[in-house]
Amino acid sequence: MATASFPVTADEPERLRVLERYGILVAPAPPDLASIVELAAYTCEAPHAVINIISAEHANLVAAIGFEPTQCARSNSMCAVTIVEPAPVCVPDASLDPRFADNPYVTGALGDIRFYAASQLRTPEGPVLGTLCVFDTQVRQLTAPQRDALDKLARMVVDVLDLHRHQRLLHQALQAADQARSELERSNRALQQFAGQVSHDLKNPLTGILGHASNLVDIPAIANDPDATFCAQRVVRSANRMRTMIEDVLALASAGGRLHLETIDLNALAHAVIEDLDSPIRTHGARVTIESLPTVVGDPTQLRVLLQNVVSNALKFRNPERCCQIAITAETQPHGSHIAVIDNGRGIPPKDRQRVMEMFTRLDQHIEGSGIGLATCQRIAAAHGGTLHLEETPGGGTTAVLTLPTSPTPNQASSSRSPDEGSRSESHQA
Repeated sequence: MATASFPVTADEPERLRVLERYGILVAPAPPDLASIVELAAYTCEAPHAVINIISAEHANLVAAIGFEPTQCARSNSMCAVTIVEPAPVCVPDASLDPRFADNPYVTGALGDIRFYAASQLRTPEGPVLGTLCVFDTQVRQLTAPQRDALDKLARMVVDVLDLHRHQRLLHQALQAADQARSELERSNRALQQFAGQVSHDLKNPLTGILGHASNLVDIPAIANDPDATFCAQRVVRSANRMRTMIEDVLALASAGGRLHLETIDLNALAHAVIEDLDSPIRTHGARVTIESLPTVVGDPTQLRVLLQNVVSNALKFRNPERCCQIAITAETQPHGSHIAVIDNGRGIPPKDRQRVMEMFTRLDQHIEGSGIGLATCQRIAAAHGGTLHLEETPGGGTTAVLTLPTSPTPNQASSSRSPDEGSRSESHQA
């Protein structure tokens, strides 16, 4: 069998990489291609039409009219010559064309083609994947409208291949998403088991503390001493708030992070946070002021966690050269509220303000902490459809600004709390 070498262009490696991305030769040909070759044969009044994809060593007939799709050596393919041509090819008599005269499909070794016309399958990236060609054993010519139609059908072939390539990529993405969903479900089950264990480990000793503190209130010596009564009641309130926080945070983990929205008096919430932090505030001689704060819609447990984290940071990162001062202020605008916790502490360099929001980031390794507080705060703000960012306090220090929308979007919230849950929330804000 006579064979001939085939020409290649400088972009051949890139052409083969693009061809591989299309995945045409590793999957069944899109059925739409059969209709296109049938239309090409009809329009050009040719007995044979072929979509020929040229790989490194072969010409692959993925759709054909006049015979069954097959494969031949690239060195024997007329289309292997056409793909390196700068424009479509139309040859009335291939036996008289030096590019094809010695081809075995022209000489009679494999066929006796005379008329041959082909339009390149040029991808949006530029490389040519193959051709859409028509041919005949008779000498003939295409009219100008037929040539134009063949070019348009070739572009349609590329559109079909692009469509199926993107469909395959979408299928792969959906498979990956399904795997991620399965992994997330597995992770959520593990989280629920962990939440149950944490609930047991934390609530048992806390129940003991709460019981003993409640008993203290009833002891005559305590009941008759206003200061002792005040301290015992404070322990009871703090223990109750801690129990509620444990229950709500664990419920939050089990529920996948959905919010339990209700109307919150931020004044009451802020005072409850300051009461919980009374001991470190007194220890460090800090002065905390709370201006008139608005009523907002949010999850009281999460917002209390956020506010307590930010105030605790202000205490931990105070400036040792001056008295620690912390102010909690707010500004209400039509689109929402801006709650600011302003301190006069060490401050955070501008380059580190975003980084400290990342998990396990600690700027000062000498100060106790896990590095997850601000990351948790940022997630809580985002869950409410808001933001948390850090600014410099005029005169030195850090200002943490929480922006909350007037109302979180519906997909960020679950249904409101039940009446029992609402009364429980009010008790830990008292």
